[in-house]
Amino acid sequence: MKKIKFLAIASLGAILLSGCKSALSTESLTFNILQNWDKVGMKNHLNSGSNIGPLNWFSVEALVQYVRSTDEVFFVLAESVEHHTDHTTTVTLREDANWHNGDPFTSDDAMGYYYINQGQVTNYIDSFEKIDDKTFTINWKEAMEPNDKVKTLLLAVDRSGSVHYGEFKEYVDKAKEILDNSPEAPIGYTGWAPFNHLATNEDETAYLENYTKFKAHNPDWFVATGPYKLFRQSETEMILKKNEDYWAADNLKFEYIKATNSMSDLNQIYSMLQMGKIDYQDGLAPQNTLEHIIESNPNMAHYKMFDPGAIGLVFNQNTKKKTGINGESEYFWTDNVRLAFQYIFDRETIKNAGNPYGITSYRPLMSMAPSEAATYMSEENFNKIPVYSHDEAKAAQLLEADGWNKVDGQWYKNGTKITTTIHYDGSHPGQSGAAIAAQAALANFGIECVLKRGSDFNSWFGTAQSEAFAFDMSMCWTDLNMSFSYPTGSFIYCYTDITAKVMQLPKFTKEDAPSEEYIGKYKLELDKADGSGTFRVVDVLDGMYCLSDAELTERVDDLVLGLAKKNYGVQFYQNVTGSFLNCGKIGGLPRQDLLAENRNLTYVPNSEENLEDFLAFGKLNLHYSYATSFITGGFYPIGK
Repeated sequence: MKKIKFLAIASLGAILLSGCKSALSTESLTFNILQNWDKVGMKNHLNSGSNIGPLNWFSVEALVQYVRSTDEVFFVLAESVEHHTDHTTTVTLREDANWHNGDPFTSDDAMGYYYINQGQVTNYIDSFEKIDDKTFTINWKEAMEPNDKVKTLLLAVDRSGSVHYGEFKEYVDKAKEILDNSPEAPIGYTGWAPFNHLATNEDETAYLENYTKFKAHNPDWFVATGPYKLFRQSETEMILKKNEDYWAADNLKFEYIKATNSMSDLNQIYSMLQMGKIDYQDGLAPQNTLEHIIESNPNMAHYKMFDPGAIGLVFNQNTKKKTGINGESEYFWTDNVRLAFQYIFDRETIKNAGNPYGITSYRPLMSMAPSEAATYMSEENFNKIPVYSHDEAKAAQLLEADGWNKVDGQWYKNGTKITTTIHYDGSHPGQSGAAIAAQAALANFGIECVLKRGSDFNSWFGTAQSEAFAFDMSMCWTDLNMSFSYPTGSFIYCYTDITAKVMQLPKFTKEDAPSEEYIGKYKLELDKADGSGTFRVVDVLDGMYCLSDAELTERVDDLVLGLAKKNYGVQFYQNVTGSFLNCGKIGGLPRQDLLAENRNLTYVPNSEENLEDFLAFGKLNLHYSYATSFITGGFYPIGK
């Protein structure tokens, strides 16, 4: 039997050194942030479909909290998770884990979350067994059982402290009834079958109807268990108050979290940092702006940290898109054009414009960041991924072979001047800077390029995936893992959630689908890495957690190398992200020696060279760690 014990967390640091000025004030017990939430119509639970803003960081919890990018694990609602050799796992909940209304958090609550939400982990679970109010057993599907580390991380993905069984009993029971009455999956089936059941069309309709009612339910209290409770809310301000009954209340040194409803104007955000109106902001700023903020505010610091994502251009593959060539619909991104665009850009220049702290990449879009590809691919096939250079002569040769010609410094095809468009998220400084630099590079090469700015991610993404507003290119995350460090996170982002939608890849229709289950899924076909043939991507995305190490390597080789050879986009750099932190107010920040030398830390730790710093820096980004630094006592007001 293997048992994962609660990590003993040491304080991240002591009283700050001379790198920052110490300050005590009436604001010293309040942690000020920018966040955004629905100004009108926000409902009182996580799964309502509304944006709950800071409540997602500080109020709604998982059984186990992991830190994205480092995979450090903290037990929160669960006291322990024991994995056994008989395909079962025992989850023991904290005796003192309670809801904000005072009710104990129970096994019915934890199991109820998965019955109603049916998240990714439920595809690997056969059933639950309740032992008592604070203990339950997970029976894993023997044919799809993940390894023990992945089991724990899968339980850490879902915010299970959001479904109070007593509050949502009607909907949870109905979801379980629909599930129990649906057909069982065939033996050895590895497709989508939560709790080993396959949904019929009637089941899906009934489940969706029930889930819609569940989302619309609006309790008279915000349903959560976490360290901070909703205290006061308006359209522009949200106050969270320390949960005095929380199991780790003694570690919570900040009494309040004050959030201002975020804005998309980067200059306004930078101004608030400069004036010290907020104590935390994730991400980077342009280098000159970042240094100006640090110089202007003696209490502000900026830490850099590893980010498992790459930024670059994604090419729109919508074959119906009008190119403007002779006024007719013509496929723009031919093999030669996609390859030519790999050579047009000086990627180091683009990287420096977007993020000078990033790591330049000379590879195409490949479904995962270079660091993850190097980790999960075989060395032989990783080295087969194309590596390009800045070679405008080569680009011109490829375009001319495709019927393009250059007149008076501008590129034409069939007598029509080529004009392209780059669409980008204007609220992301790295993507904004890279987009402007890419436009300049194209103009210098002789291709006119128009920039289209989305005000924020939702605005950009909503437009980028719409056929009615098809753009030639999007400057965005080409490759990104939003989950724990396992290839599935990158593949979900690329082939399911974001990248494929931005590429507008064609989908199977009723007329060309091999069977009904393929309808509406992407019909992307790639070459196998060993040259033995081709495969449909949709056929290999499920069941990856149960693969052996050798099988996983082969699967990753196929998916990454196969997509890279398509040249569907250009990677410019692997990102390094960061966190602005008010070091004149927040105690417990790591590497005080570096902070005393320069509050703009350029050091980016990695797990191989300094694991302690790698983990400590990862926790400083609340998008990665949520409330972990508060729960462990890592963050505290200076002087308290």
